[in-house]
Parts: sequence; structure tokens; C-alpha cells
Amino acid sequence: MGNLMRRTALVLLGFLGLALVALVVVSPNLQFGGTTTVITNRLVTGQTMGGGSLEQAQRIAELEAEIERLKEGLAQAQAAKSGSVAASSGVALPSIRINDQKDQDQVVKIDLMNFLGVQSYFAGVSWDPYKCVPPLKTVWPDMDDATVREIQLKMKEDLRRELAAVKGVDVSQIDTEKPYHYMSNSIDDHLLGRDEKFPLWRDKIIIVLSKYMPAVSKNMILTCKHVAPHLTVEPKDLGTDKVDCTKELEAKVILEYLGYYALPYESIGSIVHGFTSVGLCTAQVRNHRKSYADWLNKERIYNPKWMTFSVQTPEQDAVVLLFDVLYEKLAVFTRQYWLGVITMQNPFDMYSIQDIIYTTKPDLLIETGTANGGSALLWSCIMELADMENSKVVTMDLVAPKWEPGKHWGGVAREDPTTHKLWKKRVTFLQGSTVDPQVVQKVEAMAKDKKVMVLLDSGHSEMHVTAEMDVFCPMVSVGCYCIVEDTKMSRWSSTGPLESVKKFLENHPEFELDRSRELLYSHHAMGYLKRIK
Repeated sequence: MGNLMRRTALVLLGFLGLALVALVVVSPNLQFGGTTTVITNRLVTGQTMGGGSLEQAQRIAELEAEIERLKEGLAQAQAAKSGSVAASSGVALPSIRINDQKDQDQVVKIDLMNFLGVQSYFAGVSWDPYKCVPPLKTVWPDMDDATVREIQLKMKEDLRRELAAVKGVDVSQIDTEKPYHYMSNSIDDHLLGRDEKFPLWRDKIIIVLSKYMPAVSKNMILTCKHVAPHLTVEPKDLGTDKVDCTKELEAKVILEYLGYYALPYESIGSIVHGFTSVGLCTAQVRNHRKSYADWLNKERIYNPKWMTFSVQTPEQDAVVLLFDVLYEKLAVFTRQYWLGVITMQNPFDMYSIQDIIYTTKPDLLIETGTANGGSALLWSCIMELADMENSKVVTMDLVAPKWEPGKHWGGVAREDPTTHKLWKKRVTFLQGSTVDPQVVQKVEAMAKDKKVMVLLDSGHSEMHVTAEMDVFCPMVSVGCYCIVEDTKMSRWSSTGPLESVKKFLENHPEFELDRSRELLYSHHAMGYLKRIK
């Protein structure tokens, strides 16, 4: 019987697919189900969809009626096969549906759980963790394994009690080695996205862990008055009233200090092991939305305040934003090379910046954020190709570009940029904070009487970007650019470069935005500042 059901469903799906293809050919009014909506006939401007003969209209009606019959049969087959997960869970799973209003816009809906994957769906795609906690033995190198196990057992029991309370079950029903959704008898990640209790569990994890990491947020400790006198904490204090702020501070306040647990669907055992043995980095708090996807969908897509890309319609902007999120999700930047060196430059922006170098021909390019040195080598090559004989690059970072073969956070290292002949000819590296007065003084000396352009690509917090802009943008020559990189992070990560740009422009009329430099998909949207006077 089960095989028959499966075969029936496959046949129905096949007919449905053929009917859909036919319908796409003759009808523009097609709609797909999902969670994030993009109205596609506004993506292409200057074109209209419509018209057609009486024969086409009749054929459309026939196909739509046939598809409705096929859908009904498929739904019945699936319900008979599985008992219908959607019905048993009380949620509607993503589906395909046909638009029966012929004058409506054509709509594509995207399932964000499938688009992002379960981890990014809840934690996001940002590489900027909110708070980080080292493993126990990093804090207390002399801690023995028995003490670690004792703390782990205490944490497991604390988390077990909280999860039982969240789910409304007896503690005995909580298996600490199974993931959150095992009691649902389903591993469908979509159920996590719709489980109203799941966000509460995500919150409770950090509330419990806060009793085991009191030194992570000094602001929280100072606010939690009974803990403040005991800033020196011993292993025996963990999980006790001595370091417990949960009775004094509201959960929302603790979460704003510490952030969210990024992987709340994991088993309690995995959570405890990761925290004690590997360390923990929390995710950004985004207006206490239940997930990153929920925040992105409701606050950053189709929001006039956040239409940041240089396009014409909200629909076009949404498509570019989702492309950008996918770019980060897949870590494409780790596979971008120049002369065998990891460069981590978006190709669209790389083309714009190389053209700016070629057309403005600066004597000095100031770059903050050297990383592995790939971009500094790239800019020096453009200077060489453009016959800019005396042009140089000065690049700064806290850590010198160190090349080691093998895989790193930025990708697989192939070549050492600092050994290239053009690095030696054109690039100067300065080690230290980009806003350290001694570093800044050296750059000012190099920039004196020179034609200067600036690229800001180090820390991306609003405070740091603002400090860098105040220091380096005034060094830019008229006709040249101060480019604030990764402004996109303000939109999908809430960190701040774009806010810095807006505030800077309010007080610096000598600069204007040059949006012509944004080639559709830019990491630096609204970040190309041209000095005009």
C-alpha cells in the first residue's frame, strides 16, 4: 500500500509539473508558495504582461482546473501515506499554489528555512559574534577533569529542568542527548521555525548559562548589585547564587547583555560540551525576534528605510539582499583569489575600485584592515598595470599578514602576498590599531602633499567606523574617494557602518555619495563617498 501511495504521488507530481510548464508558457499569472515574497513583474521595468487570444484563455482555464484536481489528488495521497505532518502539528508547511486572480502580480515565495539552513535561520549569517566565552580550562588552566565533569552535570540538570518547564512535561521525559525537537517525532526543521515554545527555550539557554559565565559582561555584573563585589570567581562558584543574576535582572536585560544562543536546537549534552570544552559565541539580539529569518523578513525586506541597493524597486532590492545573504551563507568570499592569494573582495566592488584607481590615479591609497594582504596586493597590481609609477599602498591592521599553508577562516591559503615583487615595490604595512595616534601620525606623514584615496575595511562597529572616518576621510583629495566597505552589515547584521556614513555626511558637505559606483550588487552600498570640494 505504501509503495502504491508513493507511485500515485509521483505520477500526480509529474502531471502537475507538465501542467505548470504549459501554464507558464501561456499565462503570466503564476504564484508559488513559501515565506518571503518577491513580486516578479515589478522586477523588470518598462515591460507589460498580458494579452493573448480567446483560445489561450480557454486553455488557461482548462489547465487551471486540471491542476486543481491534481493538487487535490496529491494531497489525499500524501495524507494517506503519512497522516499529514501539517495536520498533526497544527502548522501549514510551504506549498505550491496557483494564483486564480488573473490580474494579480506574479509572486515567488521563498522558504527561508531551506534557503538559509537551520543554523543560519536562527543565528544569522554575520561573522561578528556578540559575546564570546572561552572554555573552562582556558579560564582555569589547572582545573582537573573531575571538576569539569561536575560542572557539566550541574549545567545539564539546570537546562533539563528549564526545558521540561518550557515543554510542559516531567523532567524524566527530557533526554539530554537528543535534540530539542525529538519529542515531536519529526526532524522537519520547519517545525522549529513554527514552534511557539522554541524561542522561549532559546532564551532560557542563555539565562541558565549566564550563571556559569559571570565575567563575560562587566556591565551586567555591575548592574547585578549582589554579584558586583565578587568579580573574582572560582570554579566552585559557577551555577551558585554568588554569580546568579537571574533573580535580580529580567530575562530581557540579561539577553541584551549576553546575546542569544546560536544553536538552540542542539541537544543539552551538545550545548554543555560546547560551552565547557570548546567555548561559546552568542548571536546578536535583533529586537527579540524569534529567529534571524523572522527579523530579516519583517524588518529588512520591503522596508523603505532599508532599501539600500542602487536599484529601482523594492522587489529588485529584495532579490539583491537575498543574494547577498546567500553569498555570506555559502562563504563565497573564501574562494576569491588574486594571483593565488585570498582577496575577499566582492567582484562587483573590485571592478568599481580598480576603475576608481585608474581614473583618479591617487599617489597614495590608504587601506585599513589588511587581513591576509590579498586586497593590498590587488590594488598594487592595478597601479602597476595603469603605469602609476610612483603610487603606493599603505595598509594597517592589528596583526601582520601571516601566511601559512592550509585552511584558515578566510579560505585556503595558496600564496604569500608579502613575497610578491609588487608588494615589495608598492605596499607598506603598519601594525597597530587603525585609530592609534602613532599609526595615524605615520599615515599623515605619508599622505602629505599627495593625492589620496581611502578604503576603510577593518572593524565594522559604528563606533570604530566613525572614528576611522573622522581620521582618514579628511585626508582624501578633491575628486578622490573615501570608501566605507561592508556597509551591508548594517542591514543584515545590525552592526553599524551605514549609520556611520549617514552621520558623517550630515557634517561633511565636502563629500557626496556616488551611487554610480555601485554595480547592482555592492557590499559597500551607500559607501562610495566622493570628495567634491
